[in-house]
Amino acid sequence: MNIFKKYILVFTFLLFTLNLFLLMGSANTVNYPLTIIDDTGTAVTIPQEPQRIISTAPSNTEILFDLGLQEKIVGITNYCNFPEETKNIEKIGEISPLNFEKIVSLNPDLILAYAGFQLKEIPRLRELGLNTIVLEPLTLEDTFKSVEMIANVCGISDKDSLLIDNLTQRVNIIKSKVSKIPISARPKIFVGSTFETIFTPGAGTLFNELITLAGGQNIAADLSFWKKISPEFVAQAEPDIIIVPVGAMNQEEESKIKSNISQRSGWSNIPAIKNQKIFIVNEDLFYRAVPRLVDGLELLYGIFYE
Repeated sequence: MNIFKKYILVFTFLLFTLNLFLLMGSANTVNYPLTIIDDTGTAVTIPQEPQRIISTAPSNTEILFDLGLQEKIVGITNYCNFPEETKNIEKIGEISPLNFEKIVSLNPDLILAYAGFQLKEIPRLRELGLNTIVLEPLTLEDTFKSVEMIANVCGISDKDSLLIDNLTQRVNIIKSKVSKIPISARPKIFVGSTFETIFTPGAGTLFNELITLAGGQNIAADLSFWKKISPEFVAQAEPDIIIVPVGAMNQEEESKIKSNISQRSGWSNIPAIKNQKIFIVNEDLFYRAVPRLVDGLELLYGIFYE
């Protein structure tokens, strides 16, 4: 009798464990057809798990790789250059205008598009019967939501949770450190370039958000989006640090950029120049709405305080 009871207990425990396992697995299951609302407010129904994906923006491509979905990508733009493996993926051409003939030829079952100047082309994609989701992340939080949306649409909602949890933890570490720094002790930051005409990011840009989160004071924070400013504006603001975002550069080219900025007329008394606080950074860490923005955030904090 004791042996019989023991078997009953073991069987009950195994049955409970199996049910729990199935319940946990079902929590991550995506049921198709799936209808989502994209960043344009459009309801898009995905009939089944996508197997052939085209990305029409570098940011979307990076997110697909971050989620481990690269094997499902059948087409990307000429500007999708990260990670290195993108060089082996079929190119559809420019970000805009889109090459509809090339896109259709690749027989995609999902297109991840980007808003802005692609918006006028989205209706045509849908007229062609192509399932198209438009993303337009404008903030770090929006970027995390884009990751979540792509993962959900592609049936891997469990993976985005792990990725976003990790990113959020890293952001919170920076926030915690910055919260202890008085506003008066935070450096004034200018994002510039060697071009004669100066455009710098203001409120509403990813760059401005990252500067603020990293504990800096953007000298253009009172301006909106990317704005043209004068050399006099920079001189009067007296930034403590100058950040120059560029593409891939060697040390000789970076040295030339720093020299050109340092010798700009009327800027000799700017603290950043007097103290040689000019930093060349990879522009992709600040322009693209992708998980690498957190790398950019950590880089800025290091420049500002370490």
